[in-house]
Amino acid sequence: MEEPPVREEEDGEDDEGALAKSPLQLTTDDVYDISYVVGRELMALGSDPRVTRLQFKIVRVMEMLEALVNEGSLVAEELRMERDNLRQEVEGLRRASVSGDQVNLGPDKMVVDLTDPNRPRFTLQELRDVLQERNKLKSQLLLVQEELQCYRRFFFRSGKHT
Repeated sequence: MEEPPVREEEDGEDDEGALAKSPLQLTTDDVYDISYVVGRELMALGSDPRVTRLQFKIVRVMEMLEALVNEGSLVAEELRMERDNLRQEVEGLRRASVSGDQVNLGPDKMVVDLTDPNRPRFTLQELRDVLQERNKLKSQLLLVQEELQCYRRFFFRSGKHT
């Protein structure tokens, strides 16, 4: 059987890149890269039942790490949106003060320039819901891929592929 093509990261340079990052800089792609590196190392250890049990524990830890990274991404996105909203509000207040209009904004009010092409078009909750659904689907895909790898290994070891 031919060896699979070597990924560019396997040259040793970027292989441990995600592991070298600060936890606050991790993205879901970094989590997947870490999972790939750890999975490759586990496969090199062989099919010892202890390795298999360890592999399932590591998958669970990777799922938890991915959830934490996703939550951090959501918080960062929320803060960016809040910053942008505050900038828009300040700009609206500046324009109003320059034109001499008195604008009385309360603490729950936001100035939105309807002519601004970069204005928010969705509520924060709608964005959270979409991101949560995307992250849930990504984690389900990761689980299915792991399960498929297990089935493939079993299928080829048992000799049922002929």
